[in-house]
Amino acid sequence: MSGTYDDSMIDVSSDSFWEVGNYKRTVRRVDDGHRLCGDLMNCLHERARIEKAYAQQLTEWGKRWRQLIEKGPQYGSLERAWSALCTEAEKVSELHMEVKAALMGEDYEKLKGWQRDSYHKQMIGGFKETKEAEDGFRKAQKPWAKKLKEVETMKKSYHSACKEEKLAASRETNSKLESNNNPDTQKKLQEKVEKCQQEVQKTKERYEKSIDELNKLTPPYMENMEQVFEQWQQFEDKRINFFKELLLEVKQHLDLSSNHRFQTVYHTLEDTISATDAEEDLKWFRSNHGPGMPMNWPQFENLDWSHPRSFKRRSIVDWSIDINRTLSRREKKKPSEGVMLTGINQTGSDQPAKTGSSLTVPSQTAPVGSNPFEDDDDEEEEEEIAVEQQTTVNHISVNKEEIQTASSVEKTPDWSDEDTSCNPFSTNGDGSGDGNPFEDEPTSPVVSVPVRALYDYEGQEQDELSFKAGEEFTKIGEEDDQGWCKGRLKGGQTGLYPANYVEDIQ
Repeated sequence: MSGTYDDSMIDVSSDSFWEVGNYKRTVRRVDDGHRLCGDLMNCLHERARIEKAYAQQLTEWGKRWRQLIEKGPQYGSLERAWSALCTEAEKVSELHMEVKAALMGEDYEKLKGWQRDSYHKQMIGGFKETKEAEDGFRKAQKPWAKKLKEVETMKKSYHSACKEEKLAASRETNSKLESNNNPDTQKKLQEKVEKCQQEVQKTKERYEKSIDELNKLTPPYMENMEQVFEQWQQFEDKRINFFKELLLEVKQHLDLSSNHRFQTVYHTLEDTISATDAEEDLKWFRSNHGPGMPMNWPQFENLDWSHPRSFKRRSIVDWSIDINRTLSRREKKKPSEGVMLTGINQTGSDQPAKTGSSLTVPSQTAPVGSNPFEDDDDEEEEEEIAVEQQTTVNHISVNKEEIQTASSVEKTPDWSDEDTSCNPFSTNGDGSGDGNPFEDEPTSPVVSVPVRALYDYEGQEQDELSFKAGEEFTKIGEEDDQGWCKGRLKGGQTGLYPANYVEDIQ
């Protein structure tokens, strides 16, 4: 019985739903609904990726142009208006990231959950809903399909009998037309015709009867098929309505024009651009880069000798460098001559010379073998050096004693190195001339703190360090009241530097 029914499924004579097997298009719609859920999820996923990529591009664009604007020559309210475009990009980027999150976190997950709840996979493959639809239509169509098969059989029998009856009648007619016909043959042909006519009548009655029976089964067949079809129409109706509801939510998420935050972004942008004031910008530029800028006009400045740091930085160091430079130039010409200045006395005084100062000055006596007819330029230079020395010494005040002249005395071997180090004109072994006997500042406590340079600094004096921003070295002295610290570079060089140019390394 089932084999006959399966054969009837294959024989589809038209495209009507009522034909046997044509309900399969309705059954296939269940599988199509599941596939459409997957397609819609892929659609939302791709749109979410586009939203994310657009948001990232907006952010990168805004960040890059904000830096260019800040570093560029634009200024004032117009700069703020231009920068407002970057702000708009950042805000819109945030909104598009929220769209992406809504598409994936709400719409995508909602659709995925509905698909999971509406379509149930079977162990052997396919979906439970597909099998239910198939079984429902098959059950509703089976009686009618069986009777239809019988009708087709009766139809074939009746048509075959009609053909036989027509063929027998044709033979009988031809036999009568022949001159040498045999009466027995003629009789047999006539009997054959009668028999075929009887068979035609019998098959016709069976065929008509099967048609009547099929017609009786048609109304219940149509009713049962309608019920099953409506059941799956409702299933499809749920899918369509769900898709409609979901797409409206997607539209709500995508439609930024209805988002009050999106509207606020462009209202703010419009207000910022409208606030551009050329007069205010020009006024600002005049005050900050034009004739309206304050100016520290040159004025008479009196050197403050009261502060020990100022005294060190502005007097002894400067003069020591100048004298050492002058003496070095002189020694290059006459390296063999010269005496060591180890003491300073007031002119006309019998007081012993104050120890602690050493200065090499050229001798007035020419060495043996020198040319007595030396150029006059050397004599003039000697006189200039003597005048510079005299002027320098006259400006130095030690223990409130005013020094008038400098005596040329040869250093005695009885003096200690300690005394020599107190000479403001002596060198520290490297010829730097940094020693200062008049330094009244207390000795800085010994510290060792790693620091990092915040800015480039080029030492203005020989006792100052030079470094680049980011360079690390060690602070070995606390900051004084003038804002200077002592430090040591990685190469071992020590010196002073501005304390606010570095930061401690944590």
